Amino acid sequence: MGEVFAGRYELIDPIASGGMGTVWRVLDRADGQLKAAKMLHQSDAAMLLRFVREQSLRIDHSHVVTPQSWAGVDDRVLFTMPLVAGGSVSMLLRRHGALPPRWIGRLLDQTLQALEAVHAAGIVHRDIKPGNLLLEPTGRGVPHLRLGDFGIAVPTDEARLTHVAMVIGTPGYMAPEQAGGADPDPSADIYAVGMVVLEMLTATKPPREPAPVDAAVLRTGDPARDAVVALIEAMTPWEAGARPTAAAVRAHPALRFLLDLPPDPADPITVTDVFPPLPGTDAQTASHAVGGASYPPPPPPPVSTAATRAPTASPTVPPPPRTQEQTPVPVAPARRPGVLAPVLLLVLGLLGIVVSGWLLLG
Repeated sequence: MGEVFAGRYELIDPIASGGMGTVWRVLDRADGQLKAAKMLHQSDAAMLLRFVREQSLRIDHSHVVTPQSWAGVDDRVLFTMPLVAGGSVSMLLRRHGALPPRWIGRLLDQTLQALEAVHAAGIVHRDIKPGNLLLEPTGRGVPHLRLGDFGIAVPTDEARLTHVAMVIGTPGYMAPEQAGGADPDPSADIYAVGMVVLEMLTATKPPREPAPVDAAVLRTGDPARDAVVALIEAMTPWEAGARPTAAAVRAHPALRFLLDLPPDPADPITVTDVFPPLPGTDAQTASHAVGGASYPPPPPPPVSTAATRAPTASPTVPPPPRTQEQTPVPVAPARRPGVLAPVLLLVLGLLGIVVSGWLLLG
């Protein structure tokens, strides 16, 4: 498929990008699992420190995406996390527009559960937005949300990595004090969740510059919709000290009302796997490709009945072609010595003896 990073992570395709790096879908050859991996070039020391800090934030919670492992090669580093394959709330809004109040209640409650764990660990996320609220592929069932991208999250008891005048966050979801460069505080995350709920209700992105939310214009008299508006109003006061904690919002009567709404059979919303199958594989072989292991070759085809009845015979195998060194050079056959030559020599010898004796005696 693609590049194998650090001899272990096979890069399949990019699935997201941002100021903190590019997120890839990768195949971990160590365990054969598909994962998400954020990759960053080590070009900025502060950014790299945030990257390492994100890798160290391990909050074990069913609604939080927890980093798993990391690797570095030359000027690049990456760390992996579980692949949440159902897309994000942002994608859900693009597909379906404004969400039903029952869906908003479920997604809000799960986001608040994640933030309870995050804030209890002394961490402020600082980048709550629809694109960071990831969804497991649950089909038409109850959604399962997971909070991801802790790239700019910060422990409240550690030194800040930016100057006072530098603003960190996403315009439209930042609390007024966060946009002004105030120290990180969990109340800013609550404000951001309120703006996300406003977008889920209206399918309209909030304005880039913070502005007070006018809840009166959002109410229509529908009990479910008005319950959502009441929650938006509770989470988005202009003053940070007036905002409730995540646990307090979860206990709000309006949220309890939304969670008790029965399912709607006509609800068209589904959450399915948004990623294509691995390149070069089909559904039948995908599990083998994901496993990354060597599998034994398939068994030979069965021998037909007719073949088993045939007599065994050595097949005629043509000889291999001769090489130049193996090609024989034609040689003339040796001649066998004839019988006539020795007889003539014997006769001539006898004649020589006779002539010699006659000359000596004569």
